[in-house]
Amino acid sequence: MNFWLVAVAFLAGAFVEARSNDMFAIASGIAAAGCVASLTFLKLDVRTRQLVRVAEVALLEIEAAMIAGGADESIALVRHSDGSGRSRLDSYRVLIQGLQLVVAVLFAAGGLYNLAQG
Repeated sequence: MNFWLVAVAFLAGAFVEARSNDMFAIASGIAAAGCVASLTFLKLDVRTRQLVRVAEVALLEIEAAMIAGGADESIALVRHSDGSGRSRLDSYRVLIQGLQLVVAVLFAAGGLYNLAQG
């Protein structure tokens, strides 16, 4: 997430600077890079979530075995973090991926606008 934010900040600044100096070809390239970077980070978030789910399955089994062996129920952190009762819109995944998608669309729109003006 932090790398993506830094990349977006630099690319947005570079895009504005290129547009201000009438460097339309460079601005289009920067907009394309911003769009690709945002979509790539979105895919990385999807892959990270897949890996987290694999770990959650293993942890659920470990928690169940420990509770069956007499451990305190309070160790069932994965099961308790299920999130029942919370909105899907409160999900880190939904918010971050939505933000990445919006930024990708904005870079694409900026690139198209730049091409139309140049």
